[in-house]
Amino acid sequence: MPTSSRNPCTKSAGLWETNRITVAQEHMATAITQYVIARLYPLIHSAQPPRGRMVITGVEGEQHQVGPNMVADVLESAGWDVRFLGTDTPAAGVLQAVEKHRADVLGISATMLFQSSERPKADRGSARRSGRNLRVILGGCAFRAAPELYKELGAGRGGRWMLRAALRLAATL
Repeated sequence: MPTSSRNPCTKSAGLWETNRITVAQEHMATAITQYVIARLYPLIHSAQPPRGRMVITGVEGEQHQVGPNMVADVLESAGWDVRFLGTDTPAAGVLQAVEKHRADVLGISATMLFQSSERPKADRGSARRSGRNLRVILGGCAFRAAPELYKELGAGRGGRWMLRAALRLAATL
């Protein structure tokens, strides 16, 4: 698996934002990327025992899942036991997955700034009430304009590149 935190769909989305490609072309780039990810996934060889447990998802309302999917795959190839929930997962379902998987880390992706809500605070608070010391990582394009927003939302790590934040956190565990 590649370890680069650069997502080709992010580049195509940037081209779409500046009207250099159409929505259809951006969706085609996403579909091609998803196909390549699916073809590469069987090549992942996870370390035993796992380095830690992580749940990765997108905020409610999030439709973009290629970035967090790539992060999940790269972390799995680095020895993490990862559950990728997809995007637009209700908060209650995320909390259930965190508990069931006994996650050490919750990674939440957001593409649009308005999607970066109070949810991470609620997720961490619920995990603490259950006796877990859950670490929260926020990432995604929403943090381009506000790279330090993850701190205001109570996450331990974050920024535009969730993979970079996750790998830095993994080095401290």
